[in-house]
Amino acid sequence: MKKSIIKNINILQGQSLVEIVIAMAIGVILIGNSVILIGASLQSSSSVKQCLQVNFLIRQESEAIESLAQNNWHSIYALSKETDYHINLSSNIWEIDSEQEVGVINNIPYKRYFQVYNVGRDSNGDISESGIDDPNTQKIVIYLDYGNNYLNSSSIGFYLIRSANNQVFHQTDWSGGEGQIGPIPNPGNRFGSAVNINFSTEGQITMATTTLDAELISSILDTGIEGGAGYNSLLWLGSFNAGGNVKFQIAFSNSPSGPWVYYGPSSSEDWYQLNPNTGYTFPINDSASPQNKRYIRYKVHLSTTGVSPKVEEVIINWCP
Repeated sequence: MKKSIIKNINILQGQSLVEIVIAMAIGVILIGNSVILIGASLQSSSSVKQCLQVNFLIRQESEAIESLAQNNWHSIYALSKETDYHINLSSNIWEIDSEQEVGVINNIPYKRYFQVYNVGRDSNGDISESGIDDPNTQKIVIYLDYGNNYLNSSSIGFYLIRSANNQVFHQTDWSGGEGQIGPIPNPGNRFGSAVNINFSTEGQITMATTTLDAELISSILDTGIEGGAGYNSLLWLGSFNAGGNVKFQIAFSNSPSGPWVYYGPSSSEDWYQLNPNTGYTFPINDSASPQNKRYIRYKVHLSTTGVSPKVEEVIINWCP
């Protein structure tokens, strides 16, 4: 449209005064066309202005939602699904209010709101409508109705993934001994209880005697997250040594008193059997899943047909 206007102006500038006088009838047509083009241009300018305002309003809402989710996942996750909400700025703090926001910006009336949806994942971990629910992923759709009688509308959808501000429970020493039940925010160098474990050497645990199995249960570890944290993976460092075996179970609860039922990847009957320095992703949603639990503890089991295995570090990765 702008190219057409420039072209017509160039044509008029290239004409002599005599040519313009002789071609008055044509000139009227040209002026008429110019008026139409200018009117269309103004209309286009108004449309561009509205698009810019729509983009600003949607971007502002999305940035506020992302910020709230990073600071407190449950501020978004706990919202009723497929229900209208909007962001409200109160005393320079973003808050979530129910229903739709109604306002006017640069003489453009608008309604703005968003909805939250659960997200499923398939067996490959990909997002799928028929997959199992992933409590660490949420879909957000922002809607904007605007203009006279709100006849125009725009929307944008995106996914929030609970991955910001990664934290770890990292135990590298057990030499302080047993009896530290917790809950505590950091395991330090102590633990809950042990059977047949040699923990006297700083920076490692081994079997006290290789003729029996050995087991250690950690203290109760507290994420401090009301509503529970999102747990990513379990990792240990050390070595199996000749004939050795190391395996883990985890227990989790939203109460510091439990109950403490220890699970492997799928049930209380199996174990996380990991190679050293190889992380295992926690399940996202079943009875063995620790997701959205505030407290967690681990059980490590050592056995051998030869030399005792050695565990030097245990790492549980989680997000607030």
